Amino acid sequence: MPVRHNDPNGGSIVHKGSKGINTGCGKDTTKFPSHWENTTAAITCNKDGCKN
Repeated sequence: MPVRHNDPNGGSIVHKGSKGINTGCGKDTTKFPSHWENTTAAITCNKDGCKN
């Protein structure tokens, strides 16, 4: 399931993974958990691990 990172400074990126674990590209969703939400949106992260 994809997970969306809602940046408090604006914008959002959808990563491969789910809330509570690391994303495909290595982002830790347990840091600032209020910034992350599970979603069904298409993955928009272009980093290795998410785009593959």
